[in-house]
Amino acid sequence: MPRVLVDTTVLFAAAYRRDSSHEAALPILRGIDDGTLPEAVVLDYVLAETLNGLTTHAGHDAAVGFLDRIEENARFHIDSLTADALATGKARFRRHEPLSFVDACIIAYMRTDGLDYLYAFDDDFDAVEDISRLDTATNPYEPQ
Repeated sequence: MPRVLVDTTVLFAAAYRRDSSHEAALPILRGIDDGTLPEAVVLDYVLAETLNGLTTHAGHDAAVGFLDRIEENARFHIDSLTADALATGKARFRRHEPLSFVDACIIAYMRTDGLDYLYAFDDDFDAVEDISRLDTATNPYEPQ
């Protein structure tokens, strides 16, 4: 099954009911869960951002519960950058002021691993060539 990267904005919104994008994020995670959407890659940096945000806004138990859910689900794959991808991410971060460090690393990972699609609510990714940002529960690998 093809894979799609998932950004912090989607993971956090799905897990935190008070987030303004909560209702948009839930169908994405549910689609990954039930197989109607591609399997998800979650970078360790994205996981850290998500868990830190959940700890701050929803508490430690909520963050641990979300971590357990992601780790126990075979359709979510936690991955790390290679040394080359990390170097590429650092270089992109230095050159492109609007990008956060994690966003620069996401782009580097996607280019290194040949992933084209990213579930994200952050429209900063729209300025990046060769990356298609998805903000709805759309399967990019199935014809419409």
